[in-house]
Amino acid sequence: MRIGQILVEAELVSPKQLSDGLEYGTAKGIFLGKAMKLLKFLEDDQIELALQTQQIIRRGLSPVLAIEALKKAVNEKLTLQQALQARIKEGATLKVNQNQVQDIAPVPVIDADSPDKLIENGDLLLIEDQCGQAESQYLKALLALEKTLGPGHLELCSVLIRLGNTLLATGRFEQAQEFYQRVLNIRLESLPPDHPQLANSYESFADLHKAQGDDAKSLEYFLKALDTLEKHLPQQLGAYASILRKVTAASVQAPPARPQPIGELLKMAGLLSDGELNTALRMSKQTEQPLGIVLRENCMVGDQEFQSALKAQFCVRQGVLSEQLAVDLLSRAARRGISLERLLHEAGVLMSDESKYETYREIAAELDRLVAAETSAVASQQELAPIAFKLGTLYEQVGDQPQAEIYYSRALKIWGSEIRGDMNAATTCRALARIYQAQNRYADAAPLLNKALEHHQHALGTNHEDTINTLEDLAEAEVALRQGKKAFAHAQIAVLTREELGHDGTKLWRAVVLSGDALADLKNYEAAQNAYKKAMGLAQTGYGGPSAALAAVMEKLGDLYERQELVKAATAQYKSALMILEAAGKIESQNAKNLQAKMSKLTKA
Repeated sequence: MRIGQILVEAELVSPKQLSDGLEYGTAKGIFLGKAMKLLKFLEDDQIELALQTQQIIRRGLSPVLAIEALKKAVNEKLTLQQALQARIKEGATLKVNQNQVQDIAPVPVIDADSPDKLIENGDLLLIEDQCGQAESQYLKALLALEKTLGPGHLELCSVLIRLGNTLLATGRFEQAQEFYQRVLNIRLESLPPDHPQLANSYESFADLHKAQGDDAKSLEYFLKALDTLEKHLPQQLGAYASILRKVTAASVQAPPARPQPIGELLKMAGLLSDGELNTALRMSKQTEQPLGIVLRENCMVGDQEFQSALKAQFCVRQGVLSEQLAVDLLSRAARRGISLERLLHEAGVLMSDESKYETYREIAAELDRLVAAETSAVASQQELAPIAFKLGTLYEQVGDQPQAEIYYSRALKIWGSEIRGDMNAATTCRALARIYQAQNRYADAAPLLNKALEHHQHALGTNHEDTINTLEDLAEAEVALRQGKKAFAHAQIAVLTREELGHDGTKLWRAVVLSGDALADLKNYEAAQNAYKKAMGLAQTGYGGPSAALAAVMEKLGDLYERQELVKAATAQYKSALMILEAAGKIESQNAKNLQAKMSKLTKA
């Protein structure tokens, strides 16, 4: 019997756990027992008892009796021999040959000559720069694995890669290539054609050719690795970014005398056809307009693609990227629906905004941490969640909301949101809702805010600042969704709580404004007007004079008057709000421009 079957039939693991263990062991190149231990499905003594059970079944003992004894040994903390004798005394109906149960040899989980131990020794020797001795340990492990599993088993790849890396480090390129090729052949035979482990093999070949000075061949394999990993984003983004850094570092060269024009770069990247480019050039000449304007106005390329092409041209001119690689990365960015600048930021390669330079460096470091944790044999899913959350906050800081959404969502998926009072879940729900609200995706934000509110109320109580802030965020989302009754109820709870706590106008005015918004949605205009006037008083006293908060409430009151077709009253409010912004030194702000547009519209009407 296979060890996995024994574990399932003895009810030590579930079929799902066995499947996960087999998948994990294959991915990490380790034996099933070690995989089950690292996944925390089994303890050392349970694994040892299962191996002993397999041993006595091979000697001819009935599998039924052996598995019954295994279950008894685990449940009652007995040795397997004691459990077997006990089953016989209990009246096991099967005939047992006593020779089959005597002298059951302990089966160590990892003994000194096991492949796992040999590999571990090799790793330690390699760290100490003892390459020759490390190679010897790896070769012994390889021979042992081949004897047990055969020459083409996927579990051999782990030690074959180590041997290749060791030989590469000592300059024996041809021998290293033989091992890398063997790994690639096994993986191509055993895995789907786009499996991430194939990217690891392509990266090994790229490193080999780079060490031999063949940059063109090295780049070819690096790009092949990126092609494979692109199919597994965002899960493999850390590995993707790591290879991207190697690619860009390998492609630095002297700037060309005459870099390609924008149109040619777009065509070379497959974003513009010959016909489209020729038509655009002809139109540009006839209208005397720049090519970029012609391309965008006629929807031949999007603004993001054009900006990416400008960035590619800049990188080539500065010698940051070779022309070949700039074109390839331009194409990759378009396929992923992101800008070239963001693609380079993922790798920590190019920082156009100096104020964000350190944040991007931190992003690159966190991506490395994430991929290291993902590939670690001992890291749990719970250890990945804080790294994913940190990446979400960093991407949010640099204004990259799509990436922030990816990592906040990943952290929330790991942490879950069903355990009441879980503050990790609450914080992540609010962060993800914040991203959705910034994109006006209120229908996505509202359920998250409801869940965050539930956690805050359970863990922090109703009077905590985080609980009240979440209430207000939820009311804002409900106003946007035209759920006036719900919004008013939540806003009023926030108002009453803040008043009970004695909060000043700076903290109280937002909840009062939201009450007014909800009342306006319910067409209770008089009550809404009273709420806005109350909020204006709070803003005046709280901020001690003219402020953007006061102007915002005055604008809302103007909107309310306009909704009732009270044109003069609305115009007066907009004008007053504009004067407040001028007094606060914000006359050039977007809010001021919006007010001017509203006044102009009413004047024309």
